[in-house]
Amino acid sequence: MSSFGHAIPCATLDMQETDIENFVVWHTREHLPERLDVQGFLRGRRFAREAAEPRYLILYDVTSLAILTQPDYIERLNDPTPWTRATLPTFQNGHRSAYQVIARNGQAEGACVMMMQLMPPNPERVKREIELWVMDEGISHPGIVSIAFAIPDKGSSSLDTEESRQSRNRSTDEWVILVEAISETKLLDFVQAEMTQPRCESWGLSTGDLSKIFRHQVRVGQE
Repeated sequence: MSSFGHAIPCATLDMQETDIENFVVWHTREHLPERLDVQGFLRGRRFAREAAEPRYLILYDVTSLAILTQPDYIERLNDPTPWTRATLPTFQNGHRSAYQVIARNGQAEGACVMMMQLMPPNPERVKREIELWVMDEGISHPGIVSIAFAIPDKGSSSLDTEESRQSRNRSTDEWVILVEAISETKLLDFVQAEMTQPRCESWGLSTGDLSKIFRHQVRVGQE
């Protein structure tokens, strides 16, 4: 398993243009550092794309799902700062889930990430198939630097806290595959080679998800 941890809290969201400047400064200067102060949080990153929904993708890496239900973390979620209280209600179409990492290959970080969400019709077969794919042929394409496959955990994804009520974020049951690359072009080449129509149908993947490519904006991590 990668040194980046065994679980991934993941959020997507939109907001009005007039709220973006405040969000970017808040998330960069307060929220990311605050989360990384929690024991067990290893890395936090924000990605974005223009003229598309959702606009933002936020990824954290934590040592285990247990971190997300520990008392000191829940205490923080129930006692947001004044800036957080003012910013969370500006979130639109927010989704947040905590994922258990099933397979991960690659140590590098990409300039871009593609987020694929899927609901397989045959979960057990597809789960094993994706695990093998991630650890073998999936990572072999030029420009692809890492792939993570993860499944949401309902318990740690649906906590009722002050922050969840303020943001109105919803959880999702969909599995996720995160593919990182050195450029958007390399991700599109990867899609062309790997995400064939039969594979998408077998994995329960919408072809619309193959356009969810976000560019990296900021990172905070444990050194």
